[in-house]
Amino acid sequence: MNLNCYIIDDEYHSIEVLDKYVNQTPGLNLVGSSTNPLLALEELCHVPTPDVILLDVDMPQLNGLDVADLIGSASNIIFTTSYREYAPEAFEKDAVDYLLKPIHYTRFLKAVTKVRSNLSCQTDPIAPNSFFFVKSNIKGKFNRITIADIRYIENIGNYIIIHMNGEPVTTYLTLAEILTKLPADNFSRIHQSFIVNHALIQSLEYGQLRLAGGETIPIGVTYRSAFREKVQPDLLISKRDRGNT
Repeated sequence: MNLNCYIIDDEYHSIEVLDKYVNQTPGLNLVGSSTNPLLALEELCHVPTPDVILLDVDMPQLNGLDVADLIGSASNIIFTTSYREYAPEAFEKDAVDYLLKPIHYTRFLKAVTKVRSNLSCQTDPIAPNSFFFVKSNIKGKFNRITIADIRYIENIGNYIIIHMNGEPVTTYLTLAEILTKLPADNFSRIHQSFIVNHALIQSLEYGQLRLAGGETIPIGVTYRSAFREKVQPDLLISKRDRGNT
């Protein structure tokens, strides 16, 4: 079983040691590393979702325990630290293992073996690219966006509002930029100001659609033809009515 790994540690030497261990272990692939947890969260949006994140606990920009909360269950967390006292909190985050520095290779390999065992027991593995992070209005804070929770996305000036099952999230992005993170089969831009999740469409009209939940979204003239072509395979129309659609 091949595993993608990512390293977050504010000490270059620690990254070098873990990088060496990853490279000498068959089946492990390093997809990235960072000494800055804030930059790491942003980079994780642009690489394959790691199976394993080797995460330092005590970092100046953002505590590793908080980073684990933002990452959630999408990756297996192995904490790496010089401090024993964080262990109880670390395992409350469902960490796979807790490695004390200096980390010896045999101990590293044991932790990786635990990850392999966990993944082999999963019957419903997490889908790749099922989430991403966006910057919030609070400096240094990133909000996790689970793609399946998105209802629709609205453009307001230089910002977009991501409407989800829960509180909406506002971030400084364009609709074109966020489309690059969304599966094209499930999301469409239907207006200069709107992207919708196909799974939430309740009804279609010529110039608008209605989502489950009652929201009415306009369909822009520029986007109408492409959207209609995209949903055409899902339209069940009698031969007698096809000339009227």
